Amino acid sequence: MGAIHFSDMLRLLDQAYQHRTLVDVMAWEGGTGKVLHYKGWLVHHVNWRGGYIRLRNPKNRELRTLPQIFIFFINNKRVFL
Repeated sequence: MGAIHFSDMLRLLDQAYQHRTLVDVMAWEGGTGKVLHYKGWLVHHVNWRGGYIRLRNPKNRELRTLPQIFIFFINNKRVFL
């Protein structure tokens, strides 16, 4: 397990979007601060300027939108600022 910078995480998400690869993301929920774990989800859309990412579950096609700043783990790598 290593660590990557926030900008490297954005590049990783963009590559996952382009190549349609699955990602493993852990993020905080905005209102309560609970940890949300999205294991094996596809990147549906990346908005660099808006600061949000949309993830899609490949099993039931459920969509989730989460702020990029709330992501603290991606593919078993800790994200730092």
